Amino acid sequence: MFLSDDEIAEILTMREAIDAVEAAFGEYAKGSVTMPPRSTIMLDRYGGSVSLMPSYLEETDALATKIISIYPDNPSKGLPTTAAWIVVNDPETGVIEALLDGTYLTAVRTGAVTGVAARYLAPKDSRVAAIIGCGIQGRTQAWAVAETCELDTLRIHDLSSESMRRFSEEMGPKLGVEIVQARSGAEAVSGADVVVTATTSKDPVVRREWLGERVHLSAIGSFYPDYRELDTDIIKEAKVVVDSREAVMEEAGDILIPIGEGAITEDHIHAELGEVVLGRKEGRTEEDGLTVFKSVGLAIQDSSVASLVLRKYRES
Repeated sequence: MFLSDDEIAEILTMREAIDAVEAAFGEYAKGSVTMPPRSTIMLDRYGGSVSLMPSYLEETDALATKIISIYPDNPSKGLPTTAAWIVVNDPETGVIEALLDGTYLTAVRTGAVTGVAARYLAPKDSRVAAIIGCGIQGRTQAWAVAETCELDTLRIHDLSSESMRRFSEEMGPKLGVEIVQARSGAEAVSGADVVVTATTSKDPVVRREWLGERVHLSAIGSFYPDYRELDTDIIKEAKVVVDSREAVMEEAGDILIPIGEGAITEDHIHAELGEVVLGRKEGRTEEDGLTVFKSVGLAIQDSSVASLVLRKYRES
């Protein structure tokens, strides 16, 4: 069985993806998940990478492996930055059940984890969100935040004015909120309650002095040790929640660079998202100012959402 991006888009809603990903992180915190570390080949000759991401969720009984490529220069060639395929196996026999086009599913599941984090970490009265990076991932991030928070305004910024224009035309009617194209990252995040970074930047795209006092940030773009989207002052001040301690300590420059600078230690990480979902660690409290969710992307997100898509497809 093969399901294309278009077929998956007809089947999958963001709200369903958020719920599936939230359950998957709960399983992860319980220890009922088998998930080896992501295996990545860096192709410096072409400026890209290809990763393998297998996982098995025992409670959901979902087994899948994602093959994902990330080539930041692809948009200049008319191709998406990220392309992915998901192989779904029958857990009982190991036989391949389906091959899913994973590009759209990856964008949705990555948006979904930001939605889960916002449920627990965003200020309850959040009305203004900012998205830095207006590619397909920025679109699904905005969709997830709009599903989680009652937004009035969405501010966006991208180095490409054409990307901002396409984002506005597509997401304005879809989300039913006012979309403002900001001239800079500082302008976009000023006064925002929720900030999401969805870039491939090597250097910070958001700085502490640009932000208010009660802000939730989700940094989901960069997942290389020498890349980061948030500056050290943000990380140092914030309550930091991550998708996986093990994964971020291998891949997340947003955490590793401040540690290398001596600004924080690994103990600065407050919790993994699954611990917050299960209530083992607290999410946002009245005393919290900045909260940060740092995600490098886990295979359980793919397996859980791919399983949901197959189940809905068969039911229909």
